[in-house]
Amino acid sequence: MALSESGRRFGALLAMALALLAAGCASIVPRNVPSDALAASRAVVPGIPHARIWGDEAPPHLVAAIDTHMPSVKRLAAAARVIDGRPHVYILALSGGGSKGAFGAGLLTGWTERGTRPRFDLVTGVSAGAIIAPFAFLGPAYDRHLEEIWTQYETSELIIAQIVPGILGGPALADTAPLAKLIERFVDGRFLRLIAAEHARGRMLLIGTTNLDAERPVYWNMGEIAASRHPDKLELFRKIILASAAIPGAFPPVSIEVESEGRLVEEMHVDGGTTRDVFVAPAQLNFSQLDRLYRTKPQRHIYIIMNAKMTPEFEPVKPTAVAIGARAISTLIKSHDRGDLFRIRQQALESGANFRLASIPPEFDGRSKQAFDPVYQRALFEVGRRLGREGEAWRRDLPEPSQAFARR
Repeated sequence: MALSESGRRFGALLAMALALLAAGCASIVPRNVPSDALAASRAVVPGIPHARIWGDEAPPHLVAAIDTHMPSVKRLAAAARVIDGRPHVYILALSGGGSKGAFGAGLLTGWTERGTRPRFDLVTGVSAGAIIAPFAFLGPAYDRHLEEIWTQYETSELIIAQIVPGILGGPALADTAPLAKLIERFVDGRFLRLIAAEHARGRMLLIGTTNLDAERPVYWNMGEIAASRHPDKLELFRKIILASAAIPGAFPPVSIEVESEGRLVEEMHVDGGTTRDVFVAPAQLNFSQLDRLYRTKPQRHIYIIMNAKMTPEFEPVKPTAVAIGARAISTLIKSHDRGDLFRIRQQALESGANFRLASIPPEFDGRSKQAFDPVYQRALFEVGRRLGREGEAWRRDLPEPSQAFARR
C-alpha cells in the first residue's frame, strides 16, 4: 500500500522488471491520453473544477490562484480557531509505509486515549497514509475502523498475486480488487456526506497521487469532491485512495477520466509516494505567503506521522542481484523520505510554525512474515498506541543517522 513498504518486495519487483523487458511480444491496449504535456497540465475533472492541484508548483500570483483553483484555502483561513487573539491552524500529514501504516493508526488511537488529540484543520495522506487520512479527518469516532483495517487483514485478503500475467505484459504483478472492496465497505455514501460536512466547515482533506504520464504529484481536494454534485463522486473518491496506494508495477495503476482540450481522456495514477511520500503543501510554497488570508498572522502546528523508521538500520546484504537491488531501493526510499521531511521542516521554520515528527522507533524489531501480516501489524499498532497514549511520540527535528542503529 505504499512505495516504501519493504526491500524484499522491491527486490522481487526488480527481478520481475527484468523479465518484463523480455516480454516485448505482449499486446498492449492503446490508451486515450492527453496530446502533450501542456494539454496534460490543463486537464480538469469534469464538473469538479477545484478537485485538485499540482503538488510540485506554487503559482507566482498565489491569492489569485487560490481564488481560481483552491477556494477551500480561504474557507480554512476564515474558520481558524482564535486563541488569545491569534488564529491557530492544526495540520496532520500521514506518510506512506505499506503495512507499517499500522503504526500511524495506532498512534492516532493512543492520542485519542490520552485526550490531547486536536481537531485538525488540514489532513493530508499518501499511500498507506491515504487510507488512514479520511478516518483521521473525521476524528476519534473512527479509530475503531482504523484498528480493524490495520490489524485484521492478511495479504490474501487484500491482494491477489498474478505473477504470470504481469510478466507477460500485464499492468501489475498483483490484483488489488480485494483492497478496492475493503475501501468500498468503509467509504460509502454516508461517509462521503460526513466528509462534505466537515469541508463545508472550512476543513480540508488532501490525498496525494502521482500522475505517471506527467511524472508529477497531484493533490486531490477530497472534501471538494465529496461536496460536489458529480454523479460518480463516490467512485472517484474511492479511486483516488486506491491510486495513492498503487505501488507501480506491483499493483495496477488507476485510470481517472479527465477533460483535456475539449475531449475526455484518461490519466494513469499510481502511488503518491513515487513523487512525495509525505506533504503539507506544494513543494515551493512558503506558508507565510498564506498569512494575508488571515486577519492576523496565524500560529501553525504541523504534526507529521512517518510510517517508517527514520534512522539507518544495519543489516549485512547478500551478494546477489536481487538482495543488492532491494537494499539499494529501500535506502533510496529512506533518503527520499528524509528529503521530504527536511523540506517540510524548512517550510515550518521559515514561517514560524511548530513542527512535530513521529516515526517508528528504531528499537522496534518486529518482522513481517508476509506483505500484510496481522501479527506484525498488531504489534506495530500497539507500539504506536503506547507512544500516542503516553505522549512520547513527538520530536521537534529529524533524527540524526548516528542517533540510533537498530540491530537485528
